[in-house]
Amino acid sequence: MTIPDCSAIALTELPRQACQTLDFILTDFDDTLTWQGQLPVATLQALSALRADGIKVIPVTGGCAGWSDMIARTLPVDGVITEGGACFITNALVAGRSEPQLTYRFWRDESLMRAEQAQLLAQVKKVLMDFPRLRLARDQSYRLTDVAIDYAQDVKPAASEEKEACLTALKALGLNAKASSIHINVCAPGYDKYTMAQRVLHEWYGLNNDEQAERVLYVGDAPNDESMFARFPLSVGVANIAQYLPIMQHKPRYQTTQPGGLGFAELAQQVLSHRAVSFKEQR
Repeated sequence: MTIPDCSAIALTELPRQACQTLDFILTDFDDTLTWQGQLPVATLQALSALRADGIKVIPVTGGCAGWSDMIARTLPVDGVITEGGACFITNALVAGRSEPQLTYRFWRDESLMRAEQAQLLAQVKKVLMDFPRLRLARDQSYRLTDVAIDYAQDVKPAASEEKEACLTALKALGLNAKASSIHINVCAPGYDKYTMAQRVLHEWYGLNNDEQAERVLYVGDAPNDESMFARFPLSVGVANIAQYLPIMQHKPRYQTTQPGGLGFAELAQQVLSHRAVSFKEQR
């Protein structure tokens, strides 16, 4: 039997030229910026260093809008794509104001998405009756568009087998369901992390498809990042993605040696060191 190659290229092979033309890092949040439920000091320092160097960081998360609102307001990021691509929250200057203002840009009309969420919630609650170890995520009340099922955040030990069975049941109903490292996220069809990221990069930042391929890097940790890995040539998985690589069709091109936010800090150091070398050469 042939064993498939599930490895990625070492991060140290990330080309210097790619780092020099980089303007954006899009990143998952849970277990990519965080590790063991915390935001490491090294990660926060890396975010600040990237911003100081002119690189815009945009988390792309399945996390709730309420949590993403806090991220957009308080962390050194340029905005947050939240609830799996449903909304872009940015804290930016707008015409007529001297201070940044938080802005929500939904994939579709907000009222329509809220109505869709109510229908999804009713369906999910019926499915969960067959899976007593699974539960709605504690942050469900702070979600505006989707439904999240907790299988590994507050459910300990993780209910991995139940998660797979629940995913099968949800998909059998025709629901759009994907698993992150802690939740099953259920949302209306028509969008995902990539489609909203592409819209944001094009409409908010003015990047065409070729520019996105050259100036954007994506980093993630789980199968729900596959839509991003598939379309951004510059893609990185933090070390803890290794457990999922055998079942993933679209894998990151590069991989860190450290997990979660420590791996993100490792990536930032690699990128910034290449850019610093370029600056010295120009002098």
